[in-house]
Amino acid sequence: MEIEIELIPISEIKKEENTFLIPLSKVEHFAHLATTLTPLDAFREIDGYTSALWEYMQDHKYQDKESFTSYDKLIHANMGNSFLTSLIQLLLIEKDMRNNGISQEIFNRYQILLGEYQSILEQLKKK
Repeated sequence: MEIEIELIPISEIKKEENTFLIPLSKVEHFAHLATTLTPLDAFREIDGYTSALWEYMQDHKYQDKESFTSYDKLIHANMGNSFLTSLIQLLLIEKDMRNNGISQEIFNRYQILLGEYQSILEQLKKK
């Protein structure tokens, strides 16, 4: 059975009518897609990738309304954007480790991000 996460809009209290369920695989798809895009200029690398994903989704919102709706609900949900960002960062670090090897610094950073990701996932996972 696929893991689903519950998305509740920022600053709203959880109610049945404002809770949106999204499969974890959909979030993973968005994160993977972000890592394939050319990052936009930004102060932090991750912001360049999330901005590129936002632009990509804006450009394709009429061709794939279902994905755009899921993406929009995700980035405007409590901890949704943080969840997506942490997953993108994990994928980027994994790519860096494959290409350049593993250093203690990169491994430590990966472990910290993995902990953040798992913590957010536990909070968002449909119970």
